[in-house]
Amino acid sequence: MKNFGNALLWLLLICSSALGQKQYEQIQKYQISGKIEGLKKRKVFLKSYFHEKEIIDSVFSQDGNFRFQGKLAYPQTFTLYLSPMTDERKIVVQAGNMQVTAKAGDLEHAQIQGSSANDDMDIYQEQIKLGRKFAKGVSAVESDNTLTSTEKQRKIYAIFTKVESFYDSVTTEFVKSHPNSIVSAMVIQSRFIQANNEAKARESFEVLTDVVKKSFYGKTIQSYLFANEKVSVGKIAPEITIQDVNGNPFQLSSLQGKFVLIDFWASWSGPCRQENPNLVQMYQAFKEKDFEIVGVSIDDNTKSWTKAIETDSLQWKQVSDGNGMEGEVAKRYLISAIPTNFLLDKRGKIIAKNLRGEELKKALDYFIK
Repeated sequence: MKNFGNALLWLLLICSSALGQKQYEQIQKYQISGKIEGLKKRKVFLKSYFHEKEIIDSVFSQDGNFRFQGKLAYPQTFTLYLSPMTDERKIVVQAGNMQVTAKAGDLEHAQIQGSSANDDMDIYQEQIKLGRKFAKGVSAVESDNTLTSTEKQRKIYAIFTKVESFYDSVTTEFVKSHPNSIVSAMVIQSRFIQANNEAKARESFEVLTDVVKKSFYGKTIQSYLFANEKVSVGKIAPEITIQDVNGNPFQLSSLQGKFVLIDFWASWSGPCRQENPNLVQMYQAFKEKDFEIVGVSIDDNTKSWTKAIETDSLQWKQVSDGNGMEGEVAKRYLISAIPTNFLLDKRGKIIAKNLRGEELKKALDYFIK
């Protein structure tokens, strides 16, 4: 749990550099050179991703000096590391010359010069680090033998909710204070788009300057927002035709006349399972008031799916096509992360998205009289 949040963020940023989309910016050269104190006769490695392919370059260093050269079309996240890969430093690389000063065994604290994007990312990372204190709370709950499994689940979910809120707040404030930084577009993509949080992505995108909006990452965000118009608040929810857990056909339109929460989840998703007790509570409180839940699983393992339904006491309609994220329904609703949900009114119009915990209760209290 030590690198909770940081590791996830960097993973998402690396993945975002791998998007196989049209390159919007001119190919330019970069150079990364530096000195690693205490390094003798060893290889220095540089890893990146491009079009979903891992690319690793290496140079042999006699005295700790090294240099890498290459080309890129837009700033990307690279990993500079020594073998074994426990000694590493993530770097936002952009066109031009970059200098690295580091010590073998402590690449994490390497000093980087020559990349304003990396400088901005370091600022963001420092702000995000405060979220690590929440991870300690999870460890404490997990090791507390006085709690039942259900109590642990609820406490961990509460911590998770605080973590998500904290990271969202940090990201929003960073973008507001750095509207002309390419890193702002990168973190909108990694934080909000990967979590399928259209509202926050749209809100933060509007803060960006035109230059950043026209960058590769800016256009990626625009493409996401354009695609999400089909399932945005105010739109009629796309039809769902699928089999339920008993093999019977199901259509979403059969529930018109009721408020419906479409909940995309999976048995293997910790956050989904942690939210389930709250959904059970909401279902019991509102099921007699024309409210229904449809659980759309993106599991590809039927046994795990059905076991989770039983374990979590999920009494509402459960459906799945067994194709995971590649399923037709998941694609139609542009599901890129779970849990994701859509609240529909009695006409099938989307009136809210991604409601969890107390937010879901407030919304149901407001809409269902």
